[in-house]
Amino acid sequence: MHSMLPKITLEKLEALEYQKYGDSPTIKSYTKWKLFEENSPLELPTEAKAGEVKIKAHVILSGSEADFNLPAGVELGEGTLGLSSPEESRILGFHFYALKKSYRLRITEDLLEPLVVVSHLSEKAFISHHISIEAEGVKAPIIIHDLSEEGTKSLVVELKAKNAELEILTVGKHKSLSHYLLRASLGEGTRVKAFTVISGGKMSHHREDYSLEGAKSELILRGMPIAVGSSVDYLTNVLQYGERTISETRVHGFSYQNGWAVHRGVAKVFESAKNSVSEVISQITIMDEGSLGVSVPMLEVDTGEIEAAAHSSAVRQFDEDALFYLRSRGLESEEALNLFIHGIGEALSGHLERLRGKARGNILELIEGLL
Repeated sequence: MHSMLPKITLEKLEALEYQKYGDSPTIKSYTKWKLFEENSPLELPTEAKAGEVKIKAHVILSGSEADFNLPAGVELGEGTLGLSSPEESRILGFHFYALKKSYRLRITEDLLEPLVVVSHLSEKAFISHHISIEAEGVKAPIIIHDLSEEGTKSLVVELKAKNAELEILTVGKHKSLSHYLLRASLGEGTRVKAFTVISGGKMSHHREDYSLEGAKSELILRGMPIAVGSSVDYLTNVLQYGERTISETRVHGFSYQNGWAVHRGVAKVFESAKNSVSEVISQITIMDEGSLGVSVPMLEVDTGEIEAAAHSSAVRQFDEDALFYLRSRGLESEEALNLFIHGIGEALSGHLERLRGKARGNILELIEGLL
């Protein structure tokens, strides 16, 4: 464990770029970084009061305050796992520059109920939250709520798991600017089933990095970025190092009412990951004229001993014939769109077992609040 909090000087911070050319096969960034520059910790306060959080949670990080009510089987400490550093990019530089304290959770036994973590900001400030989670030899469901109402909020979640079975539900609900990074290291025998649904804000940069390091580690990741009059740049990166690892990424996003929905998905199978399986499927549905959808899946395989590898991309306009049919059955246009998105969400979340109901409930709540 890295007990010391990484720090960065103003001089080093000012020399950093948001994205180094070539640091990702997707190359181009669709995040409107100028907005983050205008609302950085160099321009905004880095302290904020806690706001009202209506979600019952075990960890509530709201503004500059933290509240813990942990269940049995979860231990609280401080520090990071060292999976991210301030020198990586300007946005992570901002994150660590503003960060006051980081917390570490260690799951020591199977959890019957989900471990719920909330990150929240409701004031015009730049606030960083940082949570590390360790899980070895356990089964646990985890729910992460990423909520930004005002200002700029940066949330980094570091996860290290070995011989664990985890379900992870991430719910992003934004109005303002948000930066999110989930960086996970999956050791031998670890199985992760993840589902992410994001309701975009003024600009939502949401990134998930998974490193399948141990043999026979598995990841099934599903994502659903929704941009209704808002912007989401959703990145998924899966690196496979261990033998006989399995990764499957499927994302279906939506843009509506001048929304901006982007998915950039990378899967890389290294030479050491012999006899592995890797798949990236990316699709964006544009619901009306004036909205933007971008789908950029990338697959790179360095070994000739591969079980299966595939990727596909699609950007489609919403099917007007389907809309006409639904309206002919008595539904208003927005009711029909609601039904369509909810149906996709149900299909995407079908791989979950313990968190399936929670995922579908959050999808319903998000789209009812948007359409």
